[in-house]
Amino acid sequence: MGAKTYTIGDLARLSGQPVRRIRFYSDKGLLPPTLRSASNYRIYTDADIAKLDLIHALREAGVGLDTIGRLLARRLSLHDVLRTRLEILEAEIAAKHRVAAILRVTLRLPNPADDDLRRIWTMSNLSNQQMKALAEQFVDAIASGTALDGPWRRQVLALSVPELPENPTPVQIAAWDELSRLLADPSFVREVQEATKAFWTDALDPEVYQTASRRAYEQAADAAARDLSPQGPEAQAIARAWLADSARALGRTPDNAFRDWHIAQYERNAGRVGRYRELLGALGKDFPIAVDRTVWRWLNDALKGLQIAR
Repeated sequence: MGAKTYTIGDLARLSGQPVRRIRFYSDKGLLPPTLRSASNYRIYTDADIAKLDLIHALREAGVGLDTIGRLLARRLSLHDVLRTRLEILEAEIAAKHRVAAILRVTLRLPNPADDDLRRIWTMSNLSNQQMKALAEQFVDAIASGTALDGPWRRQVLALSVPELPENPTPVQIAAWDELSRLLADPSFVREVQEATKAFWTDALDPEVYQTASRRAYEQAADAAARDLSPQGPEAQAIARAWLADSARALGRTPDNAFRDWHIAQYERNAGRVGRYRELLGALGKDFPIAVDRTVWRWLNDALKGLQIAR
């Protein structure tokens, strides 16, 4: 018994595809008729129905005719075709997500102007490599003339190099834009450079300071969560221990001058330096010492009330 055959009209009814489209695929060599009738009409089989369904599915997925032709000629595998198309689609979707995020950030401005859109668009398209170069210049500048070197310098650099995800949120787009401007601001670079010189001296023991900071932060976070007053006796004990431990790490004396230095450091970190750390956090950077400003504010208030014997 011979295989069942169909005219082009039959194939159109069975597949739901217009005759004109089937004829187009046939003329392109994607769906040549299996047979020709005595009157030269195109004759198709069940295999051609399956092939037409495949062509239609691939076209709906956005695969080009040339690629479909190579697939049907078995010069490409279906896996390779679908993988390539998926990668293209994902790239297109990521690009559209980024555009949408840029538009959302711009629309958050009270009265967005041409310059706002141009700036955000330009900064958001700053590549990760370009941002890395900007961060490296920043770290080189702030480390100049200090004891910040070797593995600790590499750690600071690692914490200072952000990456914009493939599908950034509006918050991350805004953070990327603000951070890129901050790193390129000479006044901010000088501000951090001065703070780094005061902190990264030959007397500093970074590991001891990091341990002391973490301990003080955890104790202050617990006390703040219990709604303890920063002027109470427990707060004063925490502040006194923090002052003593940090003085030991920095090679300083835990006196009034050092307490005032700590308070000034807090004020600095509550400003643009703190904002810088927040922006890095929005882009996925995880600092060894937490940056919750509420906790550090509580500890700073405790330091302000600390009575130090002369």
